[in-house]
Amino acid sequence: MSIKAYHKQGVDLKRLVLVMGKKIWIVAAAMVAGAALGAVLYQVITSFTNGEEEYRISADYYITFDFETFEHGDDYYNAYTWDNVLRDDPIVDYALGVLPKEITKEQVKEAVTGEMLGDYRVLTVHVTSSDKQQVELIAEAYEKSLVHFGQSLELFKSIECWSKEPISLLEKNTKTANAALLGAVLLGITSLFVLLYYYLLNDAFYTEKELRQRFGLRVLGYETKNKNPEEEKRLQNNKQALNLEREIQWKVKQVPTKEQWQELVHKEIVLLVPWGKNIGALLERLLGEMSLHSCDVAGCILVDTEDWFLKAYYGNSDYRAEIEVKGGYHL
Repeated sequence: MSIKAYHKQGVDLKRLVLVMGKKIWIVAAAMVAGAALGAVLYQVITSFTNGEEEYRISADYYITFDFETFEHGDDYYNAYTWDNVLRDDPIVDYALGVLPKEITKEQVKEAVTGEMLGDYRVLTVHVTSSDKQQVELIAEAYEKSLVHFGQSLELFKSIECWSKEPISLLEKNTKTANAALLGAVLLGITSLFVLLYYYLLNDAFYTEKELRQRFGLRVLGYETKNKNPEEEKRLQNNKQALNLEREIQWKVKQVPTKEQWQELVHKEIVLLVPWGKNIGALLERLLGEMSLHSCDVAGCILVDTEDWFLKAYYGNSDYRAEIEVKGGYHL
C-alpha cells in the first residue's frame, strides 16, 4: 500500500471514540493525581517561601471630609494616596509617641499598610508582623494617631474607628484549590495527548474496512471471544462464498519455517489477524514474504474480537442481514 493511499484513509471517529473510551479512565486518574500533586507542590513550595508566621489586625476607619470648606478634599486623600500617607511622619510620629521605645520607626512603617476597597470614606488599615504583641501595640497606637490626624487637619471633620478585627494568624497559603485545579488540568490534558499519540502510533486493526483499505485483503469476518453465533454464521457463509478447497489458516505472528513455506505454496491461505493488536507492520512484512514464496492469500479473519466493540460499532444486530450462499449472496 502506498503512503498516499495510507494517508487517504482518514479518521474513523466511531472507532476513535470506542477505542479511546475504554482508556478514558486514565485521563480521569491523571486529573486526580494532578490535583493531588498540584496541591502538595503548592504547600511544599509556599512552606519555604512564606517564611515565619505572621499576625494581623485589620481595622476600618470612617473618614468625614469637610466638603463645605474643601469641596475636593477627597482628591487629596483617596485610594491611591492613603497607603503612603499612613507611613508619613505626621501619623507615624504620633503613633511612636504612644508606643514603647523599643519599637522603631522602621518597624512601624514595615508593619502598616492601607487600602480603600470602594467607598472613599472607609479606610482599611492592616498591621502585620511576626511579633504578636507588637501587632497589638501598633494597631492600638494607630487608632489614636488616625483619630488625632483627623482632628489636626481642617480638611477633615473626623476620622473614627468603626470596627477592628481581633488579631489572627495571617493566612498565606490561600491558593491551594487553584494549584490543585491547575495540576488536574495540566496532567489531564497531557494524558489525553499521550493517549491520542498512542492511538495514532498503534498499528492495530479493529474493523474489516481497515484491512481492505490498507492491504486490499478480502476479510471473511470476525471470530469473537464469546463466539458470537451471528458472527460465526456470517463467517461460515463468507467462506462458502469463496469456495476454498485448499484452505490453510495461518496466524500472523507465526513465522513460517523452510518446510512450512513449501507446504504453503499454491495453497489458499486465510490469515488470522489478532483484533486490536499492534500487528500492522508485521502483517505487511508477512504479506510481502508470502508474495515472494508464491503463496495465495485468499483472505483474512479478525480473531479474538471483543463482542462489545462489534455491538457498539455496527449497532443493534436487528438490522444486519441474514446471508445465504446459493450461488452468491442473497439478502
